[in-house]
Amino acid sequence: MIKILVISLTLSLHLFLIVTATDIRINWLQNYYYSSDRVLTLWGSLEVEDIEILAAYNDSRLIVFKQSWSNGNLSNTDWMFFNMFLGSFIYYFHIHIDELNKELGHKGAFTTQCMAICPSSTDNPAGYAFKIAVEGEDLVHLNVTEGVWVAGDYPQSEAVQKHLQNDTVTLVSIENMLKNQCHAMATTYSTAGKEALSRKIQPQVYITEKVEKAETEVICMATGFYPKPINVSFWKENIMEDVMSTVTLPNGDGTYQITVLTITNSIESVYCRVEHSSFKEPLIVHLDKRHQMSRGLGIYISVASVVGLACLLKYYKSRRRYTSMAGTTMERLSLRRIDGRA
Repeated sequence: MIKILVISLTLSLHLFLIVTATDIRINWLQNYYYSSDRVLTLWGSLEVEDIEILAAYNDSRLIVFKQSWSNGNLSNTDWMFFNMFLGSFIYYFHIHIDELNKELGHKGAFTTQCMAICPSSTDNPAGYAFKIAVEGEDLVHLNVTEGVWVAGDYPQSEAVQKHLQNDTVTLVSIENMLKNQCHAMATTYSTAGKEALSRKIQPQVYITEKVEKAETEVICMATGFYPKPINVSFWKENIMEDVMSTVTLPNGDGTYQITVLTITNSIESVYCRVEHSSFKEPLIVHLDKRHQMSRGLGIYISVASVVGLACLLKYYKSRRRYTSMAGTTMERLSLRRIDGRA
């Protein structure tokens, strides 16, 4: 099964040509849902930074272009070949999926994911990654720098790690795919999507407080920004505070928003720090009357953000244990379970 995943990625990425480009990151995620009655469903996507470029679905067995520049420099014939390969791959994957089912001891339906990440710049060796997950939990990942497999937290992770470590053919194939074909894809799209990728919109930042007994909830919201990566944190007297944060959510106009909350005993010297590629320097917003969130702003915040923040606050208070989330929206790399189908 693992080899099937590798062959799929290697052949698909091989279609792209190398061109000059600025440094970007490619994320290629494939999801496989295997039902209890042996029905396989595939869906996947390819993203350049936060922009979805391609999508693939099991039902149509066709590549869907998500951007006007998604075809890169490939001809219609190239894409026809790729679609033919995708159909063939799904057929053979269906044959071999039973091996994965037996090896991991799964009974009933389950989902597995495979993610490949690479930068367009060869000067960033730490930017390469290859991960495999089952039911949203890390099964194994490849330490590309050292060329070794690392077990995750899944019950069968160690067994799979040992198996893959002894499979030099698979290891070489993945390393070649990441550093050659995947890199070629990244450089191709960094040129084809140069205009979209270079777009930068500064966030609007608002800060407000809510006093509850001896504690004060302080909320910082950044909205209307692009691109998606952003880091919002709370500080007090030059010390970073523990926070809870919603995920970065899309607005209806192609921009994004994020809301971060902290609880403090004193609001004196508390400020929100926002780091975004549209800023030359981090933006500092202090908690004072000039920057407090107006009542009318609540209309602008999406329902998803409000619900997400309410859930975070409930969890935050019930645990009474603060977990720092600062910086995770900028750098964290993880595989999460995808419950819905494309």
